[in-house]
Amino acid sequence: MQTNYKIFYKKEDIERRISLLHRQQPFSIGIIAVGGTTALRKAIDSFSFYAHNYSLFVLMFDEYGDYEALRSQYDYVTFIVFNEPANFATMANIFANECHSTYFFLCRSDLALVDFELDKAIELFQQDEKIAIVTPHLFNRLKEPIPVIQAPHLRETLIDPISFFPPNQDEFSLYPFLGLGLYERALFQRLRGFDEQIEAEYWQQLDFGIRCWLYGYPIINTPLLSCYFHSRQFVIENRTEQKGIKRVHTKALGVRVIKGKNYPRRVATYGDSKVLDEVKKRISLYKIDFMELIERWQPTE
Repeated sequence: MQTNYKIFYKKEDIERRISLLHRQQPFSIGIIAVGGTTALRKAIDSFSFYAHNYSLFVLMFDEYGDYEALRSQYDYVTFIVFNEPANFATMANIFANECHSTYFFLCRSDLALVDFELDKAIELFQQDEKIAIVTPHLFNRLKEPIPVIQAPHLRETLIDPISFFPPNQDEFSLYPFLGLGLYERALFQRLRGFDEQIEAEYWQQLDFGIRCWLYGYPIINTPLLSCYFHSRQFVIENRTEQKGIKRVHTKALGVRVIKGKNYPRRVATYGDSKVLDEVKKRISLYKIDFMELIERWQPTE
């Protein structure tokens, strides 16, 4: 089977390489290259401390920059290089396939670390209520907070989440803002990852976040993890309607749960009848429906 990417593994001694074949690594960090190579170098340097104990990956495409020079400079990094520009969903899904670790953290090259209490963040996955993603607090270059908490809201028949600033404590969020966060790899893949048939990155992330909640796996935002944009003052999601938006609404609104029983709903004008067949195949996975999700949501005052 042909792939649209190539992998350049980090430099390792042969004993370590053989050892890794027989065990799963605990943690990997994936940096998605956006902007220029200067920003990418800053991001790699920001995470370099963790490269001694964990695997550090960079996801980029061929024309992004001189990855040969980057490989030479950062021989402790594994580079996944796509033959042509790839969207967020494709990069995230392939990273999950290739990192072979229990947990992975998705980041971007225009971000730098503020706090990264990894062990405590991983402990959140050990709670009684199984969570899907731990998402970070984010700040702009002036160190001002960004409203990364998203609450479910329905405007007529369109999903239109409401944004909140995060409190200085753990808080629920509807989806991973910009896809950033700490994921448990096995659960991520069991939920089928990000939907590559959806075109826009925002809708990919919203779709995955909603699926997590409707399948019974909440998303937590925490100050244990935080990053800032080193060169951006304004951070605005692109919520324009693009190809695949009807997939989001069909999968989110195409099921009604009544007294513990799941029923398919007519998608009317907001959805895609073809996707409804896909929903029916997975209808047993739904623990709640979107209306109940809205009713149960109680953001911190």
